[in-house]
Amino acid sequence: MVISGRHLSTAIENLFREIHPAPGLATTLRAILFQAIRYNNVEAAIHGSLDGVCDPDLADIPTFLRELVVAEYGADANRVLATLLVDAPTFIRVNTLRTTVVACYDELLPYNPLWISGDILRIDRPFGLFASEVFEMGWFEQQDITSQRAGHELDAKPGQRIIDACAGAGGKTLLFAASMQNKGRIIALDTNAGKLQALRHRIARAGADIIDPRVITSTKVVKRLADTADGVFIDEPCTGTGVLRRNPDILRSLTEKTYKELLAIQADILRRNARLAKPGGTVVYATCSVLPSEGRDHITAFLASEEGAPFTLANTWQTLPGENGGDGFYVARLTRSSAS
Repeated sequence: MVISGRHLSTAIENLFREIHPAPGLATTLRAILFQAIRYNNVEAAIHGSLDGVCDPDLADIPTFLRELVVAEYGADANRVLATLLVDAPTFIRVNTLRTTVVACYDELLPYNPLWISGDILRIDRPFGLFASEVFEMGWFEQQDITSQRAGHELDAKPGQRIIDACAGAGGKTLLFAASMQNKGRIIALDTNAGKLQALRHRIARAGADIIDPRVITSTKVVKRLADTADGVFIDEPCTGTGVLRRNPDILRSLTEKTYKELLAIQADILRRNARLAKPGGTVVYATCSVLPSEGRDHITAFLASEEGAPFTLANTWQTLPGENGGDGFYVARLTRSSAS
């Protein structure tokens, strides 16, 4: 989960719904805007000087972020930074509560779909996709392939009680509901009431009526849920460096101060929410970041702490943007001791 829920990509999508540009013009406008932001040079982007450019040395990347990437990746730093400067493909998750993969694929033929695996389709001609009738019918949701992999790490099953601790607008919440075949209960928590309202609209469209959105108004909301969940998913607020391909404007608001504030918030959220899993339950920690300080380092510190003592690391993985076409993620799956 990125630090903020509204980005350039959303603004562009909303604009295109209003002005309905031709597909070719829409592609050109989007490319100009993205390159202008990536390189902080509107004039060069408009005149085409940045067409096809992918240059970490030229890109407008905060110094502190460059230094963090260099410190972690060494000689590979520029290769990692380059993965943040290219466009990302469009992936969707077929909503099996409403339809089948085959039926959805057939309806989306005008958008040039490609079946990847499971419920995942890549859409190679996405213009107008989210204004389509099948989208309004709830047949699919936009969701990156690696984001879907992260959600499936929880392995939510029918009849379980799941807590999505940082649900936001609920992309992974809806994935859990489909995995659970709409049987069981999902409590979707977030401090942002607006995002949960957006989730309510998505719930209605998706036909996922086992989801209970709850605004976190105090620490008591979380404490009351201690030891109650079969699975807890913690999609931490983070720098969003793993999704910069889609939201290059993230760097406009990212400072060293906000980065350090996020580290403290992440550690606190993990500590408070891990104990929502009942003994024998599962906790999945995820960040859409390429920075180990937001992923691996938190898990290492947590497991070494008193709060993390009842947990063991069952699985962990990290991807960089572009691997299998997807975004950059860190994911760790923890198991709480049945004796705790």
